[in-house]
Amino acid sequence: MKKLTLSSTAIFDPQTAASVRRRGNRESRVPEIIDVSINVLIAAGYAGYTINRVANDAGIRLSTLQHYFSTREALLRATIEEIAKRYFERFRKFAENRSRSPQARLDSIIDDAFADFVGPGLSAGVVESWGLALHESFARDVAVDVQKQFTKLFAQLVGEINPELSTEERELRGALIMSSCQGLVIFLRWCDDDASRLHAFRRAIKVVWSGLGKADE
Repeated sequence: MKKLTLSSTAIFDPQTAASVRRRGNRESRVPEIIDVSINVLIAAGYAGYTINRVANDAGIRLSTLQHYFSTREALLRATIEEIAKRYFERFRKFAENRSRSPQARLDSIIDDAFADFVGPGLSAGVVESWGLALHESFARDVAVDVQKQFTKLFAQLVGEINPELSTEERELRGALIMSSCQGLVIFLRWCDDDASRLHAFRRAIKVVWSGLGKADE
């Protein structure tokens, strides 16, 4: 191995140092800005969302925020994509847990969804993202892509539960489970039932999803 020699010019070159600083800032700043953006979307709603408020809540100048996200659309796109990613990664973790049966994995997704959807939090960001998608084409495009990802995830799980199903039938049932999951976001957000009724409802959802997975074509 040849001896590596670094000159002081290379080490202390202003442009090189600035590049490293920018890289480090982006790696830390972008996730921080998106976290704040999610909170603003939840608190203010898509109608009241502004990049000025995001910058203010993040404690940075608007020009600094625009260095990373030049427009409101760019920041909102990254924000709703991150919300979807967080849910997808959670559900994917359950779906790909090979130590459990396919049916048990599907049940775990329901349990996780119920625990999250019944309280205030990230699910409110999902609702606001859908509202935004009704008015902004870029948000609608993201929503359509996200729906396809989740549908595919559920279809793969259905295929493991019932390998005899055709690809088309798996996709159809994956879509039905996805539509049920989307409905849960809305239903549980405004549901005022007590814990026992919610528990009964959760068990009923498991029966419905199980039926979609196990039923013959």
